[in-house]
Amino acid sequence: MQLTRHSDYALRLLIHLGSSGEGRVSIASVAEEQDISATHLMKIANGLAHAGYIEAVRGRGGGIRLARDPAEINIGAVLDVTEPRCPMVDCTGCRLAQGCNLPGVLAEARRAFMDVLRRYTLADVLRGRAGQLWPPRAA
Repeated sequence: MQLTRHSDYALRLLIHLGSSGEGRVSIASVAEEQDISATHLMKIANGLAHAGYIEAVRGRGGGIRLARDPAEINIGAVLDVTEPRCPMVDCTGCRLAQGCNLPGVLAEARRAFMDVLRRYTLADVLRGRAGQLWPPRAA
């Protein structure tokens, strides 16, 4: 399964904020560092703010930061927000759809995928519980 770019960028933003400590950072600085469109990242940050994962302060001295402790930010729950409908295949118009069991099999696979992600928090990702070092070391 491949996540959308929207989810990829949302996770990158959360990881960046989790690595930045308590202070606020500007969306422009994250966008530049991650090589992401600032406009696109603004939309993602807005969605994460509405979901309660980050807090945003406008104006001078403003910026964004995590609204919760990284241990309280579940990776699966974030993806539930950023990937509300993420079918693995679109069977619309398929002539084999009637009597085909593939959609059920793929739905089960998606549930298993999400079950794994629900076992991890942002804190786990930041400390490398998923089996990788964070931040990644240069090769």
